Amino acid sequence: MFIYRLLTSILFRLCYPFIKLRKKNKKEKQRLGIIKNGHETCVWLHASSVGEVNAVKPLVNQLLQKYPHKDFFMTTMTSTGLESAKKISPKLVVSLFPIDVSYIQKRFFNTINPEIIILVETELWPNMLHVAKKRNIPVIMVNARISDRSFPRYRNLRLLWKPVWKAVKAVNAQSEKDTRRFIGFKFNNVINAHNLKFCINLPEFKRSKLRKELGYSKDDFILIWGSSRPGEEKLLKEVFAVLKAKINNLKIIIVPRHLHRIPQVCEIFKEYDYKIYTKLGKPGEILLVDEMGILNMMYALSDIAIVGGSFLNYGGHNPLEPAFYSIPIIIGKYNQSCRDSVDRLLDNNGIIVSDKKKLTDDIMNLYNNKELREQLGYSAKQTLGMNSDSLKINLEILGKYIK
Repeated sequence: MFIYRLLTSILFRLCYPFIKLRKKNKKEKQRLGIIKNGHETCVWLHASSVGEVNAVKPLVNQLLQKYPHKDFFMTTMTSTGLESAKKISPKLVVSLFPIDVSYIQKRFFNTINPEIIILVETELWPNMLHVAKKRNIPVIMVNARISDRSFPRYRNLRLLWKPVWKAVKAVNAQSEKDTRRFIGFKFNNVINAHNLKFCINLPEFKRSKLRKELGYSKDDFILIWGSSRPGEEKLLKEVFAVLKAKINNLKIIIVPRHLHRIPQVCEIFKEYDYKIYTKLGKPGEILLVDEMGILNMMYALSDIAIVGGSFLNYGGHNPLEPAFYSIPIIIGKYNQSCRDSVDRLLDNNGIIVSDKKKLTDDIMNLYNNKELREQLGYSAKQTLGMNSDSLKINLEILGKYIK
């Protein structure tokens, strides 16, 4: 790790003249470990992006409630993650994660004075861990995972990583597979605390009221494709052409993962009767959602949910949100980013894993079998309850380290 610290310090010094030109920008200052107000002491949480922030949100809210006298500070790697973190609570101070250079990390530690560091999933940064170890600050990993893609990298470099891994006092892994991997790497106090993503508490919606407000009828059969990625809208277009002739009152809702792609999606469906959500009068046969934060509402009014990012190799997105609303779920075979969630849903017969060739048949099978739709939705919701102990387990372990 000495070589890593040396190289990052040299690289930072070489780049500093360019960084200095942008130092007036608030976000750039945060990257340099410069924040407006310090803390006498705090609990520091770090999550990478939106997905990790959302996963740990129930835990953060419980910690804020359980320790009202404590200051809580959260950092994220991305601006979108930062915006999500800001929405958790006004009591939570948020910032972008400082560059992992020894000098910057030390300055950041001096400013916020963490008594404990809580890392979400696998946010292991060598210089941060090194400073924490030197200052005897316990580091706890929650919802910890080692993906199939990163596992060989950690295994090949484990001799370099081991010195800073000692800063990690406990690992609350999100699955049995992850538990075995962390134990294999000789981490301390590793347990399977299950996946915090199952501890979701989303807004409740009245389905009939939602449909009426948006101009849908109770007889419409609504298929939603959530978090669609490039290439998937073209697949949906092919599927829609077949389904339209077989399903009465078929309506499609498309919620792209990245809203800047709305013009591209409009171009794909230009020969169809599509409407844009923010310009909605009466919905056409296809509704394109161009507003953030309402995917859950769209899941709640639908008959079938297709979870995107999974029919091409993007890794898949969270299938637990439609599960909360007892909606029958179809996901593609490329679901490695949410594999634990998919596996648990599969174990309880709460999801269908499909692919480009089978998708039309899988949709038609659900359309023709109302009982199967209801059973899938019920089993998906039940799966959330079966794994809801994660929040309790994580709170108990963190309670041993928060003063």
